[in-house]
Amino acid sequence: MYRRKVYLLFAFVFLTQLGIAQKAPLATLDSLAGRFIAELRNTSAEKFQIFTNKQVYAVGEIVWFKAFVQDLVSKRLTGKSNILFVDMVDANDHIVNQCMLHAAAFKTDGSFMLPDTLASGHYWLRAYTASSVAGKEPVIGIQPIYLINSLKPDPEKSSNLKAMNMAQESFKDSLLVNIHPEGGTVIGGATTLLAIKVTKMNGIPFSGSGFIKDNRDSIVARFTTNSAGLAKASFFCFSYSQYKVHMVNAGKPDLVYNVPPVNMFAAQLGLLENNGIRKLRIVLEDSLYRRDKLTFLLGISGDSLCFSSFGKGSYEVVLPEYRFPKGIAQFFLFDEERSLLSKRSLFIEGNEPLIKLVTEKQKYTAREKVNLSLEITGANQKTIPASFSITVEDRAKEVVLQNPGLSKEAIFTSLAAADKDLYLLTDYKSLGDEIILKIKLPKHWEEQPKEDSSLYIKGRVIDGRGRPLVKKIVTLFGDMKSKLFVSDTTDEKGAFNFPLIAYYDQTKFNLQVTEPSGILIPSKIQLDTMLKIPAIKTPAHLKQYFEWEDITAVRKKLVLQIANDTILQRRGKEWLTDVTVRGYVKKDPGYDVKKRMSLFSKVIPADLLQRAGNGSLGNAIFRAPGIHLRNGYVTVTGGNSFGTGPQTEPLLVVDGVPIPSDTLDKLSGSEPSPLLMALNRIDPATVDFIEVLTGSESAMFGTRGGNGVIIVNTRSTMLFDDPTKNNGMRNFLVKGFQVPEKFDHPDYAIKENRLSKIPDNRTHIYWYGDGVTDELGKSALSFYTADGSATYSIIVQGITAEGFVFRKEIMIDRK
Repeated sequence: MYRRKVYLLFAFVFLTQLGIAQKAPLATLDSLAGRFIAELRNTSAEKFQIFTNKQVYAVGEIVWFKAFVQDLVSKRLTGKSNILFVDMVDANDHIVNQCMLHAAAFKTDGSFMLPDTLASGHYWLRAYTASSVAGKEPVIGIQPIYLINSLKPDPEKSSNLKAMNMAQESFKDSLLVNIHPEGGTVIGGATTLLAIKVTKMNGIPFSGSGFIKDNRDSIVARFTTNSAGLAKASFFCFSYSQYKVHMVNAGKPDLVYNVPPVNMFAAQLGLLENNGIRKLRIVLEDSLYRRDKLTFLLGISGDSLCFSSFGKGSYEVVLPEYRFPKGIAQFFLFDEERSLLSKRSLFIEGNEPLIKLVTEKQKYTAREKVNLSLEITGANQKTIPASFSITVEDRAKEVVLQNPGLSKEAIFTSLAAADKDLYLLTDYKSLGDEIILKIKLPKHWEEQPKEDSSLYIKGRVIDGRGRPLVKKIVTLFGDMKSKLFVSDTTDEKGAFNFPLIAYYDQTKFNLQVTEPSGILIPSKIQLDTMLKIPAIKTPAHLKQYFEWEDITAVRKKLVLQIANDTILQRRGKEWLTDVTVRGYVKKDPGYDVKKRMSLFSKVIPADLLQRAGNGSLGNAIFRAPGIHLRNGYVTVTGGNSFGTGPQTEPLLVVDGVPIPSDTLDKLSGSEPSPLLMALNRIDPATVDFIEVLTGSESAMFGTRGGNGVIIVNTRSTMLFDDPTKNNGMRNFLVKGFQVPEKFDHPDYAIKENRLSKIPDNRTHIYWYGDGVTDELGKSALSFYTADGSATYSIIVQGITAEGFVFRKEIMIDRK
């Protein structure tokens, strides 16, 4: 009985200590995992994709493109940055085209016209944001294209390119070999896996064979690279041995490359597979190994924690693939001090989204409508929203190059299952190194997002002696989709700031400085640099080139195609004879009469504004018959209201856009009339004419026009002020977001177009860059075929809401 009590007491103490010992690693693991995921989600890094409608262009054509901004961690589309810069650079990295796209609104499709001033050669489209290029290693998306200009010498015919070709020839026997040990390090006393990537000097994958030798000149492994230039080799590694990779060089001496040396203080996270079961193996080097050495393992997919565990010494863990969605999974191995020991990325198989792209039939006649439907569903048969672009090209006339510039996702998707693991070992970069410092900090650290003020309009107001003017009213008037009419008060430094959200390229703005009463102040407006475009240099390894042999072939094909499509007409009976028109020239009224709303209105032209207004629109409007000032408020003869007050003033319309009365009421000043204060804040130099509606014609504005309407029409072409003058006014054009270009294609639903005798020889049939599926994951589009026989290639490219990059191609015939 006594012995039994002793056993029970011993068992209780042992299990209690075991529970305490077990609880400590679990608490550490929970803390590590929580901190890691939190910092992972706080990482605001971006990545970029660019899709173009084709690869090879001739001058005069348009490059249609779609760019995507993804969160680097979750892979989902992101609008963290307001501005996406997209530019086109030549072989010397000079910018030949550039635009800004509204990334925050997910409006990231655009176009570049290719002028005949550009020479033939390689060009690259780059996509980036101000934050993505602010670090030591700029992150940009890049897509190569090739341009052919028959009027400019091809690069191959120039002396510079001849030298380049000679360099290409000299590199034929040289290769770029990158050696990537599994887990990031070579470890002794265990089987080591090396992933090997072999390319030519221009980045094209190289298919060949090789072997690995140790320092005793013994071959320990052989390998053969696949079509992607990838191979793997495994061998038992001894701690004090040295190893080299030998590439067979077609009868010549081997090309030899050093394998990274053994790290005596390393840990390795590797992958084992046996009978379809995959395990994660943790091996500690002799200098680091202890049987009680604790390590912690985290399994991440995107920005979610899918698996965590801990162990001691060297051990194996069965990989729970059922916990991970399809895609790339990352595994991180930490020690008790939260130091990253090793990492491994691998691909988890599963059911990928189904991309269904169909037309109602296979064969079409000339100028026939093609109805196209797109549907995207997930593994659970639920539809998935997506953003996409669609291009339709005549496959028979399309020129295709071997494209080394495909995105990593596109290359990865095209690989066989066995090669995806190799690709991840050689080309995939995880975020482990970037956040490891954060999770070791004693307190929670979070980088505060910087405010994107690239499109702000700001500056200072000073007097003739350079002194700041304080508490003055600066009014900004902008020619935007909805008329901008806002004011700001200068601070103690004379500064003003208008935090605009978005405006399109070549938007015109006007600034005017007044007293709170609305009186114009002689002053000078100094504008800050309104847009700071990042200056970046394209990393050399990203500027990949097409094969010269392919370029030569497609050049001949494209030049022949251009020649066949060019119609040379001689002057003959089909040309009309010259006609001389005689008549009377009407006197120029001094304003754009097409903008006038009514023939019965009163008009104040620009010359009268300058003579009678004394620099103020508020004074000039009284030159129109029927406008009076009663008790400090503007009234129009024929108005419906009785009495006086803000509610009895006429409606103000600027370039066809009514200015709401609540906007006028917010204008501060001693002048009782909100209308007069609003008019005095408009620069007279920007006004073409003022039109006053006093009769029944004001009914076109509804009940709001019952008190009359004053319409201010600004100039279509801006007359710029001299910025050095102290006149208290400034007008200017600013660079904004690219105006969305519409792809021009005929609408044969219109009878006149369908029966037209003008031949339709288009080869690029359709482009749509702003595609978004509806809440059911579906989208329907339509276009028309051209006249000639063709086989049309329909390609859709995009990203799902879950971050899956997809590409789908189908064919239809025009017979």
